[in-house]
Amino acid sequence: MARSAGGVAIEEPGHRFRDTAKMMRLSQDNWQTVQQSGLIDLFASPDGEGRLVDGSGHAFVNMSSYSYLGLNEHPDVVQGGIDALTQERCTGLGITPTRIRPSLFASVQEELSQLFGAQCLYAASCSTATAGLLPLVSSGALSGGEPRVTVFDKRSHFCMDYMKPACADEAPVVVAPHNDMDFLEDVCRRHPRVAYVADGAYSMGGLADLAAIRRLQEKYGLFVWFDDSHAVSVIGDAGEGYVRSQLDEIDELTLVTASLEKGFGCSGGVVMLGRDVDADFINTFAGPMCWSQTPSVANLGTVRASARLHRTPEFGRLRRRLRENAALFDRRIPTETAGSQLPVRALPVGDRDLAISLSQQLLAEGFYCAPVHFPVTSRGREGLRVMLRANVEPDAMERFVGLLEQLVVPHLLPR
Repeated sequence: MARSAGGVAIEEPGHRFRDTAKMMRLSQDNWQTVQQSGLIDLFASPDGEGRLVDGSGHAFVNMSSYSYLGLNEHPDVVQGGIDALTQERCTGLGITPTRIRPSLFASVQEELSQLFGAQCLYAASCSTATAGLLPLVSSGALSGGEPRVTVFDKRSHFCMDYMKPACADEAPVVVAPHNDMDFLEDVCRRHPRVAYVADGAYSMGGLADLAAIRRLQEKYGLFVWFDDSHAVSVIGDAGEGYVRSQLDEIDELTLVTASLEKGFGCSGGVVMLGRDVDADFINTFAGPMCWSQTPSVANLGTVRASARLHRTPEFGRLRRRLRENAALFDRRIPTETAGSQLPVRALPVGDRDLAISLSQQLLAEGFYCAPVHFPVTSRGREGLRVMLRANVEPDAMERFVGLLEQLVVPHLLPR
């Protein structure tokens, strides 16, 4: 409905893809209650022994860290940032990256491209890359110039969902039930040009139905966008992630984004593209990727160091440690994703206040395990989310699992 202001028609908001007021109304009490319970908005520092220490001196193991291999604290990665600052003699160049980028930027992109076997672009964050590139996908700018009906998986990450209104200004936007390939194929039958937006590995556990998606891609010329943030460094021989490890190559109808904050242990994001995609075009028109977010030299140094560490025996050792910790957890704690290659385990108890109480008890015992609630998870599925890591020592893992058996398992929802 339109209204008039000074003779100019103004469209009323439709709230087709975003209703900020409603989201705040439904979730604000959750966030406030968790904050008052002392479980968010914490400040802490590493103690050098695998724990964090808060302002009161309480030490605890972080079991909600998505640095699955512990590379964010690895001395080689930390030293990489220090070395880059020393060599480049600046924190950044202070100019939009479209015009001038640090010389280290090119070598970092080449390191990532070799490691992941794709044309890789570095971004200040995965969210920045998503904001810059998703509207280009919907507009068809990356695939022939014709707009594409854009289908978002219902559980696609918030950084992608957030862009629905911008994509909807370029092409029709549809939300599909999670991993519903019949729904997606029906859209492909009815529209000649379609793009599908999904996670490769989902933040609450589970994987995309990659085989079915590939069949639809081959049959209908479907453009596919995956966010594979939780799988990079964890899955694939070189740590290339779930999606890339399943593809012989990334073609012109596939795009993969990933945060380097998680398993890779650094700041920033990576975009994996086909070798023939015009990177100069992206560096000109991908919005936030091109604006005055000059790449941090320290971040670039840590990314270079982590990429190189991925090619060493140390990387294999850390991955084995992660698998061992996951196996220990899965032997004793029942979850829907037991045995998954991903190190995310959801422990739903179905009640926010119970989840908060359990989290508080675990923290008092020396383990931070964050409660999850709406909008992170659906209502009725409130609980705890465990993020397994390689750099949790065996005795700490044994103690943590024992506490879960005692405190949490009796309250788990039936699988």
